[in-house]
Amino acid sequence: MAKFDWPLQKNTVGLREKLALIKFIATSDRFTNGPECLAFEKQWSEWQGRKYSLFVSSGTTANTLLLDAVRDMYASKKSKLKIFCPAVNWATNISTFKQQNHEIFFYDIDHVSYSPCFESLRRFKEVGIEPDVIYVTHIMGFANRLDTIKEMWPEAILLEDCCESHGALNPDDKKVGNEGLGSTFSFYFGHHMTTIEGGMVCTDNEDLYNLMRAKRSHGMAREMTPKYRELEEKMAPDIDPMFLFPTEGYNFRNNEIGAVLGQVQLKKLDKFIEQRYRNYCVFKDLLGGHPWIEHLPDPAGNSAMTLPFHCVSNETRDILKAHLKSIGVETRPFLVGNLLRQPFMSDYKQRPFLPNSEEMHTNAFYIGNNHFIKEHQVEALCFEVYKCAY
Repeated sequence: MAKFDWPLQKNTVGLREKLALIKFIATSDRFTNGPECLAFEKQWSEWQGRKYSLFVSSGTTANTLLLDAVRDMYASKKSKLKIFCPAVNWATNISTFKQQNHEIFFYDIDHVSYSPCFESLRRFKEVGIEPDVIYVTHIMGFANRLDTIKEMWPEAILLEDCCESHGALNPDDKKVGNEGLGSTFSFYFGHHMTTIEGGMVCTDNEDLYNLMRAKRSHGMAREMTPKYRELEEKMAPDIDPMFLFPTEGYNFRNNEIGAVLGQVQLKKLDKFIEQRYRNYCVFKDLLGGHPWIEHLPDPAGNSAMTLPFHCVSNETRDILKAHLKSIGVETRPFLVGNLLRQPFMSDYKQRPFLPNSEEMHTNAFYIGNNHFIKEHQVEALCFEVYKCAY
């Protein structure tokens, strides 16, 4: 029996990053949010293809900041927003909705493509539920198909969580995160690139960008660009502009060390994604006909955060997970499964019909994928999976 050293993720911070950090620390006297953060934001905007980006402390704070600013700009007279979101998601995304006291409506996802399930969306339409915000999550490096959502609710605000899907391409070969009013990314250790901890918010809307700039730093007007800052100062002439707070805010800033690291990592990101994609293509080719694997998403456009197993039953899932563990391959559930099964959602009154999410909760899991893994290793792994079944 072959043995592997296959953790969920490996450290991507190499010698080039360490040398850049050493040089920066040795020559700089500023480490809080400053010019390096601005440089990283500009570089990220150019790579992503959006006008404005904000470097924040995590992907979770990116989501919190974006949704808070959207409510202030577009629905300030409403105590809560009606938000559509997928039931297969990350827990802190939904925590943000609950903490801000929004009304949440869960839709099912297509378990072949991870896109919004048409039948699930149609039920909202049939009962006349109209969303203020449609929040889509591009899961595990696979781009959501958003055409149905746009056709059904063209006036709804579309927000994109791309925290696990840097560089994934939609059917038009455009990067995810460029279709909605705003989009978010995570640079956590286990994602496509890292700033140790960190995230990014992107938008093309200048008003929204400036509001988020203020909210990111306690709500201070002086964090806005000059045109917006001067407007706020004129509206409050009796307040010292150094401590003028036109909006509620947070401390979601990141630091210069993370920005230096991000700038080096960003130069490597396309190559990281290319290797992840090649790994997934081999994985799908070899396991697509496996008797215990029910389906695998099409590789077109994906940036392959992980290698997913969608098993025909929870029994085969458990056998495969146990075998992989015995040969040194780390596994995880498919995100948090059906979110409505989680204890923190026990107070949620609605129990919608979510068959695909439920199947993914009981039958699916994933293993790590990163640019250190090469195609021949994926081939060896798939051989071991076949041995397990036969």
